[in-house]
Amino acid sequence: MNIQDSPIFKKLTAANSLAELFNGQYGLEIEAHRIDQQGKLSRIPHPETLGNRFFHPYIVTDYAESQLELVTEPSKSLSDARLRLAQLEWVVREQLQTDEAIWPISMPPRYDQADIDWLDTTFKRTWYQDYRDWLKEKYGSTHATMTGIHVNISISPKLIQILFDASAENDFVKFQNQTYFKLAQAFSAHRWLLVYLFGAAPYTFNDSDSRIPDNISEPVRSLRGSAYGFANDADIDIDYGTSVEQTLAQMNSHIDEGKLFSAAEFYGTIRFKGDDVLEKGVSYLELRVLDTDPFDSVGISENTLNVIDLLAAHFILTDHVYSRDELADALALSNAVALQNPNDQLPNLTEAKELLAELGKTAELFPMKFNDGLSLLSERILSPAKTPAAKMIQAAQGLDTLATEMLETARERTKMFHVKHDELKNNLFADNTLTDTHIQALQLGLRVINYSDKELLLAFKDHREVVNHPTDLTVLFPELLKDDFFHQFEK
Repeated sequence: MNIQDSPIFKKLTAANSLAELFNGQYGLEIEAHRIDQQGKLSRIPHPETLGNRFFHPYIVTDYAESQLELVTEPSKSLSDARLRLAQLEWVVREQLQTDEAIWPISMPPRYDQADIDWLDTTFKRTWYQDYRDWLKEKYGSTHATMTGIHVNISISPKLIQILFDASAENDFVKFQNQTYFKLAQAFSAHRWLLVYLFGAAPYTFNDSDSRIPDNISEPVRSLRGSAYGFANDADIDIDYGTSVEQTLAQMNSHIDEGKLFSAAEFYGTIRFKGDDVLEKGVSYLELRVLDTDPFDSVGISENTLNVIDLLAAHFILTDHVYSRDELADALALSNAVALQNPNDQLPNLTEAKELLAELGKTAELFPMKFNDGLSLLSERILSPAKTPAAKMIQAAQGLDTLATEMLETARERTKMFHVKHDELKNNLFADNTLTDTHIQALQLGLRVINYSDKELLLAFKDHREVVNHPTDLTVLFPELLKDDFFHQFEK
């Protein structure tokens, strides 16, 4: 398809609004384990200096007490979201003990029985205890401690309004949901591409993960991205076949039947997010396929995000509707790609090359914006050896060597953080009078809605403040320390 023949392209061009493809909001989430210098999960409690996990908007933990989860504020671009993620990582590293490091890949480090016993019995987020117990019983602690990256994408409201006004539809929320639904379908139909490009989980270090069969011929491209990884059971039939409403109805049916604890346990390619999706509409999509990139200090590179930005724009413009059969075939292909040897070529190489050509035409509409993303796409599609999983096994031949290499990576990053502490701080936060106030806000758990060299817009629940000079935020927001309601959950 010539992208310039796309009805959506024509509508946006007629409204002089093609740039609205990139005027949504974006966010990143990453999970990662704190480890000690021997590569074991850290038993040191979550730092109290990082605020209260009950209300902290950015820094919490997941299944394990060692399992950090960093969530960025909605941002104006994926690049800005990555900067915010790097800021959060700096704040976390600042508060870790000297012998702690951060494990750099999605598959958890090697556990012994003492580790599993500790995982099974240690959990301080008591308000999630029931869900945590469910996961432990159903998946086991080893499986539940896999980690990864989520990318959140919100479409520009102006773009949706332009398309709605040019359509024959009269229900805006329904139209908005269908716009998001088609984008979700497209990402799901191309899950195989994301697994191929960014898969970085070639081995499991633990035979205690009963969901990964013993006869898997490792290394593979992504255990986490396969049906044996971050995936629901085969009898959980939830697809993106018709509409947001039907997908949610399928999910709720499985919850009612006791097969899923809640929507949080749906591990599909995309989750629809919003306060009230059916009444108010989808707010954003959460893309959940990506493994943590061990070759990037933040866990996801600028070039990876450039590819995702290009894919989202291309999928919106092409506006294709996929059948259930097409999506089922794409999911099977994705699983096959995930379980390939990392040096194997794509089984659908011709299709991949055709898609690459189409993406090149879309990129031409936005000169220079997608040069890096296109280069990554071309390089990896044509040469599997350039993909992360292949690079991992090239650098470390075998399971034990890879574990050693990843531990050394974790140690080196901790060392460099301390060596370049002030340089990193100035690069990430800018060297100005508000830097330390900005950092304190992230530590305490205040929302940093906007920031610049001259002011910070901060919020805690309904309390907002504009800060334009260095301030002790515990004085400005005394409720952070006085609210006993929150602190009772940490006892």
